[in-house]
Amino acid sequence: MTADSPEANEFAIYACPVCKRRLSQDENLLRCSHCCQAYPIREGIPDFVREELSQSADPELRRMRFIDRMAPIYETKLWYPLVLNVFGGFASPSLAELVGIIAGKVQSVKGRVLDIACGPATFGRHIASPLKEVFGIDVSMRMLRQGVVYAAKEGIANLHFARARVEALPFEDQLFDAALCCGSLHLFTDTVTALREMARAVKPGAVLAVLTFTPGHGGILKHRRVREWNRDLHVFDLSEMNHYLTVSGFEDFHPEVAGSILIFSARKRMA
Repeated sequence: MTADSPEANEFAIYACPVCKRRLSQDENLLRCSHCCQAYPIREGIPDFVREELSQSADPELRRMRFIDRMAPIYETKLWYPLVLNVFGGFASPSLAELVGIIAGKVQSVKGRVLDIACGPATFGRHIASPLKEVFGIDVSMRMLRQGVVYAAKEGIANLHFARARVEALPFEDQLFDAALCCGSLHLFTDTVTALREMARAVKPGAVLAVLTFTPGHGGILKHRRVREWNRDLHVFDLSEMNHYLTVSGFEDFHPEVAGSILIFSARKRMA
C-alpha cells in the first residue's frame, strides 16, 4: 500500500458498503461491528455483493454469467476491437490508444485511484505504479480473477481487486485521489446514482476519467433507431453528460469524441 496508508493489512482500506464503517478481518471474512454485516474473502478477493444477481431487478446484472464467460477473451481480438469498431466506428482508437489516453488523464495523480467496473483491470494495470495504488471493483468475480492472473504474470504491484457494485462502494468518504470508469457507465441503470457514489468516494478536486459512448459520427450508434432499440445501452449526448456530472458533484467537463466513442475527464467540485 502507499506510504500514507494507515495500516499495512491489505484489506484494512475497505469499509462496509452499507454503513461505510471500517471492517475487521476474521480469517476469511470482513465483518462490520456497526451493522453486523459479514463479507467473505474468496481467493484473496473481498466479496461485497450479497444479492443473487441472476434474480436481480437490474437486467444488466442478470446477464452476469455471460460477462463472466467473456473474461478470458475480454482483452483479445475477439472482443474489444469488435466492440470499438461496431459501436464506435472503424476510425475509433485502438484499445492500446484508449488506455494511453485514459492514463494520460491521471498521469499527474499520486496516491489512490479507484477503478470502477474494472473488468480484469484492463486500464488499471497500466496505471498502477509506485506512485499510484489502484483499487478495482467489479461485479464479475471471474473478471476479477482474470485480473489477478494478468497482474501476477505482468509483475504489477499496487493493484487490488474487490467484488462490489458501483452504487454501494466499500470505501469511506473522500478516500481516492482519482477515479476511472472505462467501458461501463453506459450500462449502469441509474447514471446519477453511480456518479454520486463515485463523487462520495473521491477527494475534492479529484480527477474522474471515463470512456463511454455518445451519438457521434461512426459505428451503429450514430443511427437513432439503433439507439432507441437498445434501451439497456445509455448513449450520452454531451449536454446530457455534462448535466449528470454537474448534479452529481463534478465540474470541468472536458469531452473528446472519436466516432461514437466518448472519452472525458471531470473533477469533483471543491467544498
